[in-house]
Amino acid sequence: MFRFLLIIACLVALSGCVAMPSVTSAPATDAPRPRVAESPVPPPAPPVAGKPGSANPAFIGERAEQAYQTGRWDVAEGYYLQLTRLKPGDAEPWFQLGNLYAEQGRLDSAQRAYQESLRRRDDAKTLHNLGLVQVKLGIGALRESQKRLPPDDPARQETREFLQTLLETASP
Repeated sequence: MFRFLLIIACLVALSGCVAMPSVTSAPATDAPRPRVAESPVPPPAPPVAGKPGSANPAFIGERAEQAYQTGRWDVAEGYYLQLTRLKPGDAEPWFQLGNLYAEQGRLDSAQRAYQESLRRRDDAKTLHNLGLVQVKLGIGALRESQKRLPPDDPARQETREFLQTLLETASP
């Protein structure tokens, strides 16, 4: 029974997350969107007079989303990190960083970012994405352990069978 539940959990992880909504008016691209859970995003704040973006979180958030939408992940990461400093109690920049890192396959960083987001706001979608990242990390650890275990070790055979079942169940 435990194996069955674990297989179901892994299948959910392998299927990805839910799409994140766009909060800017940037044109849609033909590239597929990352599949991460949506977060409740308030409408953008009106622009503030003065230097654009100097310390305006709304402006920086718009720039971050724009960079994310256009695949300039290093730029988006910089903006989201800046938002974490400008709004230290806000969970949203950490959630977006988690999505960004997960999209790039930086699973350890994604896990840390989602945990930081959860420290600031208890949110089911953040938990969802954290769970998916942790399952993917677990699958990676199982694959690595299978490579490292001696051929005659029973754990190696069990790991191989478990991973094979996961992959067969995930295939249509």
